[in-house]
Amino acid sequence: MDKNTNSTGQQDEVIQKLTRDIMKGARLKLVEPVLDENRRLLDLLQALQKQERDDFAAIKARLELLEHAVQQIPLLILSAIRDAINQAGVDVKYE
Repeated sequence: MDKNTNSTGQQDEVIQKLTRDIMKGARLKLVEPVLDENRRLLDLLQALQKQERDDFAAIKARLELLEHAVQQIPLLILSAIRDAINQAGVDVKYE
């Protein structure tokens, strides 16, 4: 009976070693590449998100400048009309 027990114990050790080797190989060949690719994609996504935030900030700043310029247009037009009238020689009283 000791011989069977000893043989079974050795067989269990071999099975455990094979199982560990299989798990290690599966991890190295299957899981690690996927995790590495996920990390790479995460880095790329974060870089794209940062670029997007920077681009939106730049667009917002340019839009604010444009808005300010558009608000100045009526004043510029009225000033141009006044200057044209003054050049035409018509007296206009300013209050």
